[in-house]
Amino acid sequence: MGLFDVFKKKEGPKAQAKKAYENALRLSGESKAVRAVKVRVALRATHVLDEIFDEGVRSVLGYDEDVMIAVAGGESPPPVPKASAETCYKKIQTSEGKAIGYVPMKYAETMFSLGVQFQKKKVSADEAFATAQQVGQHMATDLKLSAYAVQPIEPLSWMRNDGDQPAKRSR
Repeated sequence: MGLFDVFKKKEGPKAQAKKAYENALRLSGESKAVRAVKVRVALRATHVLDEIFDEGVRSVLGYDEDVMIAVAGGESPPPVPKASAETCYKKIQTSEGKAIGYVPMKYAETMFSLGVQFQKKKVSADEAFATAQQVGQHMATDLKLSAYAVQPIEPLSWMRNDGDQPAKRSR
C-alpha cells in the first residue's frame, strides 16, 4: 500500500456499473471473457430498461394527483415527470445477488417516456413492446452483440402478445 493510497476514492456501485457498460462497448475479440462481459451487460441492460419503464408508469400515478391538487389550489401544475441522470441506474437482481445496472441516458429517456405514455394510455401494450424492442436492438447494435451470437436485449418481453393487459411479471 503506497503512501497516498489512503486518499484514493473507491468507485461506487454506480460508477462501476457505468464503467462496465462502457467497457463492454469498447471490447472486441473472440475470447470467452469478452463474450461473458457482453452477455452480463446485455442481461443487466434488459432488467434496467424494464425497471425504467416501470418507474415511468409509477411516476404518472403521483403526477396526476399532484396536478389535481395544484389546479384545485389555484397553482400551476408541476412539470410532467421525465428521466433524470439517476434514472440510468437501477438496482437489479442478478445470479450473483443485488447489483446496480446502467443504461445510457438516451435509452433511459425513451423507456421512461414510454412508461408514462403507456400509463396514460397514449400507447398500447403492443406499441410499447415494439418501441422497447427497438431500444433493445439499438443497444445490441451499440454493443455489437450479433458478432458474439449473444441473446439480444429484449425489454418488456413480459408484455409480448398481451394486448392492453400486461401479464403479471415473473422475475
